[in-house]
This record gives sequence, structure tokens and C-alpha cells, in this order.
Amino acid sequence: MVLRTPLCHPRRWILAFPLSCACGAVRGWFFTIALLSGVNSVLQIFDAKIRFIFGLGITQVVDGVARGMGQGGTVVIAVVDGLFIVMLILCSRWAKAGSQGAFLGGMVAYALDGVLLLLFSMWLDAAVHAYALWMIWQGYTASRELAQMQQAAQPGLSHPRLP
Repeated sequence: MVLRTPLCHPRRWILAFPLSCACGAVRGWFFTIALLSGVNSVLQIFDAKIRFIFGLGITQVVDGVARGMGQGGTVVIAVVDGLFIVMLILCSRWAKAGSQGAFLGGMVAYALDGVLLLLFSMWLDAAVHAYALWMIWQGYTASRELAQMQQAAQPGLSHPRLP
């Protein structure tokens, strides 16, 4: 026995599929930024001269300040950077669960991080942040559309339109 909901109708599924893919891509952005920020932190601990441009600016600031602290700075890098990385991973997970607040919270945090980059005149990094924010915004709008389609597909749960 197969249970069919209105969203399982082939025509609705075809309309919802691109929106679902766009939402998944955004979750990937959050996770990728978190992953590359973590790699950047490890590279900083080992005094490497390279870094990924998609990482967080705040972790770069923390890494620079902590570097001047000597051996204790490594712990500061691990703990503080870890908090920001965990925040992005949580945004990714919650966005996967359909939380639009996760999209908005992640976008606000990433936008503030971009402002920090502008304050340090890191123009290319800030431009990459702007591109990532645009892509996350696209996923957010797709998430909203998908949520509206799912709500409309639930009989009795859709809100009536008042004049």
C-alpha cells in the first residue's frame, strides 16, 4: 500500500524538485564554509602560508591575535574558531531540517563577517562573501517557496486568503 500526499503528485514533485535541490545547495555552502574555516585554522596553527578564501574572516582575526599569545594561542585558536565552525555546521543541519531561521541567522552572521573583512580591506575575500551570500539567499527563497508548496499541498492546513 502506497500512501500518496498531494505533494507526491508527479506534477507537483517536478515543480518542487528544483526548489529542494536549491535548498540542499545552500546547506552545502554553510558546511563548506565551516570546513574550509577549520582547515584554515589548522593551517594557521602549523604556520602555513596558504589559506582558503571561503573561510570566515573572524577566524582569521582570532588566529592573528592568538598567534601573538605564544603556545597558549593554539588553544585559543582551537576553541574560538571551533565555536564559529560549530555555529555554521548547526546552520547547515537546521537548514536541512527546513528552518528558515537557520538560513537567516547564517546569512546575518556571514554578512557581519563580510563587513569585518571590509574593515581590514580584504576586498577579494569580501567579494567572495558577497557571492556566497547571494547563493545562500537563492536557497533561502527556494526554501520559502518549497515550504509554501508543502503547506498548500496539505489539505485543511493552508491559510485562507483574505481580501
